[in-house]
This record gives sequence, C-alpha cells and structure tokens, in this order.
Amino acid sequence: MTTITTRDDSQAALKRQFDRVAESDGLVERRLSIGGRQVCLKFAGQPLLRRLMPALEHHPEGSGPTELTIHFWDSATPPVEHSLAEWTGLQSVIRPASDSCWTLIEPGIGLFSRLTQDGNAFVCCRNGDELPVWESAVPMRSLLNAWSAPHGSVVHGAAVGNDQAAVLLAGVGGSGKSSTALTCLAEPDLCHLGDDLVMLTNDPQPLVNSLYNSAKLLPDNLRRFSDLSLSVNPTLPRNPEKETYFLFPQFAEKLAMQRPLKAILLPRVSGETQTSLVPASQADAWHAIVPVTLTLLGGTRPENIQAIAEIIKRVPVYRLNLGSDRTGIAPVIRRVLDGHELEEGVSR
Repeated sequence: MTTITTRDDSQAALKRQFDRVAESDGLVERRLSIGGRQVCLKFAGQPLLRRLMPALEHHPEGSGPTELTIHFWDSATPPVEHSLAEWTGLQSVIRPASDSCWTLIEPGIGLFSRLTQDGNAFVCCRNGDELPVWESAVPMRSLLNAWSAPHGSVVHGAAVGNDQAAVLLAGVGGSGKSSTALTCLAEPDLCHLGDDLVMLTNDPQPLVNSLYNSAKLLPDNLRRFSDLSLSVNPTLPRNPEKETYFLFPQFAEKLAMQRPLKAILLPRVSGETQTSLVPASQADAWHAIVPVTLTLLGGTRPENIQAIAEIIKRVPVYRLNLGSDRTGIAPVIRRVLDGHELEEGVSR
C-alpha cells in the first residue's frame, strides 16, 4: 500500500508538533507590523524567543488582520517528512517552490523553515540555545524574502533616510555600508532603517522597509564610533571578530520602519578626504545587490529577482565615494534625499 502525504497532511503534522511543544513548554505570542503588514509570531518555549526577538523588537505592535502567522519550536527530531540525514547534514536544502509552499532546511545550524500559501509559516530549530549569534542578528531572512514575493525582496544593504525618503547603501562587505549608516545615526535629522539586510517593495512605489535593528562592526571600526556607546545584548553569545550590536531600545527614536526609496548609493572608500557622488548604472546596482544577496539568503525565488530588477529601473544610482573626513558624508546623503542631485543632473 502506498501512503500519499498531501500538503494538508504535512501542514497538520507540523502544527501538531508545534502544539505538543507549546503544551509542555508554554506559548508566547507577539504581534508585529513588518513592512506595513501584520505578522503574528508564536513561540513554543523560550529558546527561540530569546534568540530571535532582539533584532525584531523595534517593530511596532501589529493591529488589524494578520497576514502571516509564524510558528516557532525546538525539536531534536527532524520535522515531518524530512530525513535525519537532511536534519543533521551539512548542505542547505531548498525545496523547489510550488503552488503550495516554500521550504528551506539549514542543517548546519539545525533550522527548518516553511512558508505556505495560506498565511502560515513553520520554523523548527534543532536547539534554539545553540543558534549562532549571526542568525540572531538577521533571523528569518530567507522566510521573509519568500513572503515578500512577488512585489518585493530582502536585499543585502544598509538604509538611511530622513522624514520623507531613504537611500539604499549597497555593496560587498567592507565597502562602507555599515560605517556610513552609523555615521548618519549620529545626525539629528537622519534616521536608520537597516545595517545589513532590508526589504524592498514595489507596490505601487519603491519602498525601503526595516527588518532588523542589529548592526555588525569589526573591532577597528568600533573605535571610530565610540561616541555612540553601542551595546551588545548580554543574553546572546559574543562574536569578537565582528560583534553584533542592537540599536533598540537605545536608539529607538532614530529607527524608521518604512520610507520611499529615493536612490541607490554604492559606497566605496575613495582614499580622498572629501566624500563625493558620481552617477552609476543600473547594471552597477544589480552587481552590487544581487550576487551577495543570493549568497546571504541561500538562493532566492525568481519573483524576488524580478522585483529587484523592477525597483532598480525606477530609482537613480550613484557611486558614493567615501572620504576620510566623516563629517562630509551626511551632507552628500542629504542632497540626494532632498532631490538636489536629480535637479542638477550632476553630482559633487
């Protein structure tokens, strides 16, 4: 006799696993507004709550109809229908997307994620207490990326803005994204939307949406921002090679949730004293955003890639040549946010 496992069977089994853990370890429910959409996070037990929530605490409490409910729990045994080899192996597994669900298995850190088309998601961890701190800094990034399709995508980049708009800072590691974003954090009229990953949406206009309040810095860079008195979360593991700092609640009033996307800036350390701006191409933006985003997300859906391409077409792109005089960075970004660069058609 052949047993056929349907989508409904699989989802019901995952829900039963979650319910059993919630019954024994307790249930904590949080409602957040992420990207203007209401998300309900249900934690069975404390480990994943402690590891995943610090990076998300800045989001306002959600109200209105819930668009996504995510169930979190710990399990030493594989989630339903997955083998022990997949659960304890070394290679990440992305199940091909179908009309019914998207699935990612990351055995290296013992994490299973599934998004279904009915507004539910399931995140099972082999041991939440052993989740690495870099996962705590940008949790659920691949799941939220899948959820953002077809009108958006999670992208690698920092974002800063003012009351009216924001710019995306895109580039490979070491190009100056984080240092630029933290430089702007000290400016009274500028706000912060993200340091490493943000969500872009394109319905109907290009928007930058904050996902995480975390920021990562190398020890050498930390000394440059000693005036900010950045703090680590004492409940999470430390990573001395590149420490993770959480900007909430210390900088709560500086954290913006969503802004219209004014431009894409591609920072690079110029070796000059003054910061300057020069036009760049859509292809430059594509190469700065897409390859590293694919690496950080472990792949992505075609709908996400298409969304990135459409957004790049709709906003100007500039090279941001970072000077050694940090005081000159914010004025250049202000000019872009205020639209002066677009009006003059030249940059300086």
